[in-house]
Amino acid sequence: MGMRLATSVERRRRIRRAVRHVERRLQAEPDAQMKLAELADVACLSLFHFIRLYQQAVGETPQATLRRLRLQTARRRLAADPTISVTEIAFDSGYESSQAFTRAYRRQFGIVPSAQSECVSLLESVDATVVELPALMMRTMDIERSWAGAWSAYDELMGRLEIAAVPILNQNVFGVFSPTRIFAHACARENDFVDGRFRLEQRCLDGGWHACLSGQPDAVWRRLDRDTALKNARSSDRSILMRYLNDPSYRVDVEQKIRLYIPLEAGVRPEDLSLLL
Repeated sequence: MGMRLATSVERRRRIRRAVRHVERRLQAEPDAQMKLAELADVACLSLFHFIRLYQQAVGETPQATLRRLRLQTARRRLAADPTISVTEIAFDSGYESSQAFTRAYRRQFGIVPSAQSECVSLLESVDATVVELPALMMRTMDIERSWAGAWSAYDELMGRLEIAAVPILNQNVFGVFSPTRIFAHACARENDFVDGRFRLEQRCLDGGWHACLSGQPDAVWRRLDRDTALKNARSSDRSILMRYLNDPSYRVDVEQKIRLYIPLEAGVRPEDLSLLL
């Protein structure tokens, strides 16, 4: 691993530590008031370099992340406890008044804060359809049989894309799961690697008809587990393909979005399954 790649990977890990720190603090203390210096210390960076690298990696300032996550924490509390008042939530979230909180909440979610509007679980929305995928030529990295190994492989793959100057919006990063749902490979599309220095293993993923589930990871995997028709229709010997719709290194759990492509058995009629999804 060259120095530039090592630098890119280490930067990803440091910014991820800061994001996870914010997530844990707000889960334990919804009214936690975090200073930027605290987050810079967690990332082991100077304040100046932390702010610059954070915005470059995440696409927003650390202050914007804190505001957004506080509002999401408030939304979950409203959904979980209909007896709590908007004023109490507002003060706990660091706002000087319920009016200021309501304005920020409406900008973020498009609705005013109320327990009634949040009565439906925020994690259960899953879009489902049936699609026909072409065969995909990928560059892959094996993943050790642990989530630490998954993060390591994913960070290195993203670092290689960064060094190859692939724009973030053009990156197509996937995870490949065995039929028994073991996370086996991190991969990116072959044509993303415009820089020929990186000789990763080439692998062709089968195309064909797939059930496609999109949403928050926990909700998507639960949908796959409980959908009897889908479980009966899926192929038992072909890999599940997972596409990251945002970068999970820089998103807290409830913000992460994935799309699962579940291969269907030969002979399954897509039009029949689409009625059940």
